[in-house]
Amino acid sequence: MKLFSIGLILLVIQCTGGSLVKKITGVRGSDVWIECMFDAAKMSQDKPVWWLHCENSDCTKIQHFIGGVDQLQDRAASRRGRVYPDKLREGNASLFIENVQMSDEGHYECSAILTDGPCTTIYVLTVLASSEPPQLTEALDTRSFTCSSRNGFPPALVTWTGGSGMNYTPDSVTQHTPNPEGLYDVVSKLTRNVTEEETICCTVWNQPLQENKTNCMRVTPGQETDDQHIIMIGILILVTPFIMASSVGIMIYLYLYEGAVLLYPSCRRQNLATKRERISNCSHHTVIVLIGKPEHGVPSLINSCVYAYKTDEPFKNRAGAMRHPPHYAKPEEVPLTEHITITRALLQPEDRFWTSEREAYLDKWRREEQSHRRPFVFVHSCIDKLTAITKDEIQKLFEDVKSVSGSYPFTVLTMKNFGTADELKRFFKDLGSKRVFTFHNYTIQKHKRNAKRDEEFLDFVNACIDEAVDTELEMVPLTR
Repeated sequence: MKLFSIGLILLVIQCTGGSLVKKITGVRGSDVWIECMFDAAKMSQDKPVWWLHCENSDCTKIQHFIGGVDQLQDRAASRRGRVYPDKLREGNASLFIENVQMSDEGHYECSAILTDGPCTTIYVLTVLASSEPPQLTEALDTRSFTCSSRNGFPPALVTWTGGSGMNYTPDSVTQHTPNPEGLYDVVSKLTRNVTEEETICCTVWNQPLQENKTNCMRVTPGQETDDQHIIMIGILILVTPFIMASSVGIMIYLYLYEGAVLLYPSCRRQNLATKRERISNCSHHTVIVLIGKPEHGVPSLINSCVYAYKTDEPFKNRAGAMRHPPHYAKPEEVPLTEHITITRALLQPEDRFWTSEREAYLDKWRREEQSHRRPFVFVHSCIDKLTAITKDEIQKLFEDVKSVSGSYPFTVLTMKNFGTADELKRFFKDLGSKRVFTFHNYTIQKHKRNAKRDEEFLDFVNACIDEAVDTELEMVPLTR
């Protein structure tokens, strides 16, 4: 069964002699196309071309051609993937693996004997798997909830949320079990005494795929007594007129003084258009610098800002989200407008992520700060808990940014519905961050446009513009 499909994964290595090594990632159920190219002019008809697949130092020849003739016709069981013989004369020994599975993981070696010597390219293939949608059940006798999902890799993270986004994950117990296919099944149990009607949700999260799947259940407490019903009815009778009067007053206020943005979708559209126009009219050279560790959502944040601004264009992976290894994702700079660019500084994934790269970044920032202001933004995923070492590194980073720019950086918390966003917001505000934003980024898998999310990203960009531009610089004001 195909759990997830992202089409073809295309990797190109030009083999010009010697050995090259490339780490690649496939998704279970998708197709992987590994291109092995060599100089056809240096290829003799009697010279072989072959592919090896190795697992734990045990290698098997899975493709073998001499003069374009298949040498493994009688060994179909050992085959893996497909090579097109008619392309060999053009110097193309590409290997196509259809519907990749966990068993396809391992080392792949493409080799050809050329007139000037052997040519070998080595690949390390890792296969990821999208978990099945979670199943959520309730045990009425124990007031417990069970969330289960199957066939994921790597093991999925499970989070629990309740009404108003409350985080119930600390009250849960999660267990991962490997299955015969090399995948993981996960079962998480939440025990909670429900005292009022609310919606409880469980989410399974595959971090390398930047994919989450959620299932929710509306739950109610036990039946109330007749006396409780009478008291509740009495309270409702007393407070209903007050609530109605207050609601009417708020609606009148919003209509008269806030342009009725919340009452009518057309007014929200006008508000969004105004914020986009303000970004378009910024004529000051501004470079927004996003600083963060790999897999904390920096490339996705860049994609989201551009997507929220450019309403006439489809979602594009402009910043290289989900490319591996993530700290080498290209491009480093993505233009938003003629005068505004968003760039990234992806740090090392380890706890001591700053001190190891400090001098190189500071020298670069100091040189560029002389020509234009650069609003700095630190990006952190709510999924990643802060250790004492990480807190120390972040504090040093904030002080260094202040030494360059004169102020502490903004902070963006991604995956805001996961982990402990409120606790992280307090930490970064205490650290001196002027503004702390919380986002759920648009992603390659989930990018259905939402006006509220667009507005959040537009507000963030406008805040960065305000940070970068001198107060006396004439800007187009934000009108009602």
